[in-house]
Amino acid sequence: MSRSARAFRRHAHEVLDRELDRAGARLALLPSDGKLAVEQVSARVAAALVDGILEEALKAPSVAQALVSIYGADPAWEPRAVSCPAD
Repeated sequence: MSRSARAFRRHAHEVLDRELDRAGARLALLPSDGKLAVEQVSARVAAALVDGILEEALKAPSVAQALVSIYGADPAWEPRAVSCPAD
């Protein structure tokens, strides 16, 4: 998964959490199983939207470019740990 895709998923999760927090008082009026159901459905909808946009980005270069412009591109080279035998 690309850097922009990971960042997009993380951002969507942050937005979902923030919006559920904002709706906290209204959600508190629901029975606990109702609140949990709203949270679960909201998470599934958010995940489906992200998946749909990422699928579209595979087909539409303009969508892929938009995600890269917002969330950043993968570096051309990423440092990794390497093992070196002892001298």
